[in-house]
Amino acid sequence: MKRKLKNNGILIVSILIISFMSCKDENVIHSVNQQNLQSSHDYVLFEKTLFDIEREIEHALIATGTTKNLPLYISLNVDSTDQDTLIINFGEENYLHLGHLKRGEIISIYNNFIYNSDAQISTTFNNFYINNNLIQGKMQLKNKGFNQNGFSEFSLTIDSMSMFTNNGSIDMLSGNYIKEMVSGNNTQYQYLDNIYKVTGNALGNSSNNNNFSIEIFDSLNMNLSCFESSSCIVTEGTSKLIPDGYEERIINYGDNTCDCDVNAIIGEDVHPIIIN
Repeated sequence: MKRKLKNNGILIVSILIISFMSCKDENVIHSVNQQNLQSSHDYVLFEKTLFDIEREIEHALIATGTTKNLPLYISLNVDSTDQDTLIINFGEENYLHLGHLKRGEIISIYNNFIYNSDAQISTTFNNFYINNNLIQGKMQLKNKGFNQNGFSEFSLTIDSMSMFTNNGSIDMLSGNYIKEMVSGNNTQYQYLDNIYKVTGNALGNSSNNNNFSIEIFDSLNMNLSCFESSSCIVTEGTSKLIPDGYEERIINYGDNTCDCDVNAIIGEDVHPIIIN
């Protein structure tokens, strides 16, 4: 009888221990699901970098002549009836330009001026770094002409771009965006007054090797005048980001002010995203 009671006691204790450990495991997994923000941070950083690269290309295409100082704009226009090549060369050492440290080359092949209908600009990189992060891959911008709202519309396609950071590689496997220029159409050579409404979606892999998808469901407000006071130009809008194995989170870009205040919202919890 005593042996039976002893055995029952051991069994009960074992069940309690297993139950306790199971609850602990569930809590840990739940906590990780709630707090893992790597994909959110990586995407926002990549997006910010992408817009800065676009700015460099836009700035270079409207610049007159070749600058004597860095960056060096090299235009290879052998045949005026064919595609042209623009090389933005920052040199081999870090150079501070438009608010960021850059080195290496941005290489764009284009068939027309960026604001002209049917312009296509395909961009690759040669040992190009921004803030010491190596950028590789390809992006293509197309001017689709005026849309039904009377605004210039652009499509931006990302093709296997990567950013190598201290934390690991951020890979944008694909991305398709539509940019509607809602302000600045009449002042083509004053690009800082341009405002775009941006929609689109992308697939990526964060620096912790976690796949994610992103979809803009409340168009982003991309205000280039913010470059005069901030390194972040997306002032409002929301995107839905879903990392594999984790809860979806809403990326909220703020209240239409020129700052870098971006939050990831998971359920009722708000987590600031710090980018530089």
